[in-house]
Amino acid sequence: MSENAMGRRQALRGAGIAAGGVAIAGLATATPAVADNDNGLLGSWMCRRQDDGSSETVRLVLSFAAGDVFVSHDISPASPPFTGTWSRHGKSFRATFWTGLAGEEGPGSVGPTVRVRLRGVLSHGKISGTYRVTVFAPNSETEVLDSATGKVTGRRISA
Repeated sequence: MSENAMGRRQALRGAGIAAGGVAIAGLATATPAVADNDNGLLGSWMCRRQDDGSSETVRLVLSFAAGDVFVSHDISPASPPFTGTWSRHGKSFRATFWTGLAGEEGPGSVGPTVRVRLRGVLSHGKISGTYRVTVFAPNSETEVLDSATGKVTGRRISA
């Protein structure tokens, strides 16, 4: 496999939810008070994601913070974190988040960027949704190198 093809595969894998190859299955539930309040998404969620057409699943943490700040981080297998923004409309939510990857010359060199668009719902203390990962050429927000879609589900992480 060429270095370029391998780099694209690593970019998709690192894309996590969105952050590379990815679908997921949810787990437990949040307490009713947390699931029903206006800030039901605030906090962090342990999730699983799976890219459409792949049997591989990835564990990741999705974090919804005040100020519409969003963080996604694949933890098994691990990959770079993604940061972005989110909004909620009733039980539905959406997020757009990004990460950058090292270029072919290694750390510090310009490489591809990865954008993930997540659309989901909060229901009965669980989240579920679909995502689209887009990998852009270095220094571009329009030249698409690769893309993937998938599903994610998760449960709230309690402190």
